[in-house]
Amino acid sequence: MVTSQLPPCSRRLFLLGSATTFAGAVLAACGSGPTEEIAATDVPVGSAVIVGDFIIAQPQRGQYRAYSTTCPHQSSKITEVEGETVRCTSHNSVFSLSDGSVVEGPARSPLTEGTVEEKGTNLSVSL
Repeated sequence: MVTSQLPPCSRRLFLLGSATTFAGAVLAACGSGPTEEIAATDVPVGSAVIVGDFIIAQPQRGQYRAYSTTCPHQSSKITEVEGETVRCTSHNSVFSLSDGSVVEGPARSPLTEGTVEEKGTNLSVSL
């Protein structure tokens, strides 16, 4: 018979361990998402570029928008820019670059919008 040399786990020790684990999980979930930086001059007026996990658009001169490349229909990656729209080639959903809305289905939900921060001549985008 093997006996343990560890002290018994007290209620206080158990609660402390549980709280620490929970806090770590919450902090990991609330951590910042992916970010990208690009020169503003690399984003064409009236169109967009795809950089990493982002679609970075300039629908009008000086107006920048960012969206996730994840299609809201079935989470495929959007890989095609067509003028003022982007297309998910998996099921041919088309989205407007001016507001992320659905132009053509089967998607029913708009693109997930990110934030764009102008830093001098660069744009920093995040979700």
